[in-house]
Amino acid sequence: MYLLYVSACVLLSSNLLGAASELDYDGWLHIRLFHALNDDPVPQYVERGNITVSSVRSGASTIGQHGLQPSQITQLKYLAEKDSKYRLKAIIRSASGGENTFLTSLPACYLLGSDLEDILVIWIDSAAEPVAVNLLSPTGCTLDNPFAKMWSTSVQVKYPESGPVPDTASYIQKLEREREARERGETKDNRSFLAKYWMYIVPAVIFVVLTSATNPEAAGGGGGGGQRQ
Repeated sequence: MYLLYVSACVLLSSNLLGAASELDYDGWLHIRLFHALNDDPVPQYVERGNITVSSVRSGASTIGQHGLQPSQITQLKYLAEKDSKYRLKAIIRSASGGENTFLTSLPACYLLGSDLEDILVIWIDSAAEPVAVNLLSPTGCTLDNPFAKMWSTSVQVKYPESGPVPDTASYIQKLEREREARERGETKDNRSFLAKYWMYIVPAVIFVVLTSATNPEAAGGGGGGGQRQ
């Protein structure tokens, strides 16, 4: 019964690990992007463009975005000079029909340094459902005007990769061999005498000590009688 219980637990853990580390099926994502170029606590989002990921396995995508107007570049540079962040909102609809909104941000100076080149990383779970979005820049920070006025975006779809699967068959066989050895009495006990029988020795020692401590007069009387002889 114990062996069956252990086997069931190990197999269940293996199945859960496999489910959490592999992409179950392919799917698609449609992403609507909105960005905020203001520095207020409440962002004022305007449409930036759309991205269609036709296959989450391969990451193949089609990107269509609006270029920045001179006034928007001025706003972006103002954010960079104030060491503020460029804020992005992504509304993602998946093949299952669900729709989720994600917020991410990046220091505006990094977008100036990359000439409006950025990386959008979309994290999905094993069911190809989006769980997080990150905006990254491939270069460092600068306060210079960008040479480009059009976004150059790379889309990366990331999901958990397969991890090592425990060797459950070998472990179960080892448990079975140990159980059979115990039943045949082949397992040798190499422990010392004290390690084997301490549970019997310790109570006996405690009993003797307690008996001597609670009966001092009897011990003294026995000694006197011996002297009179």
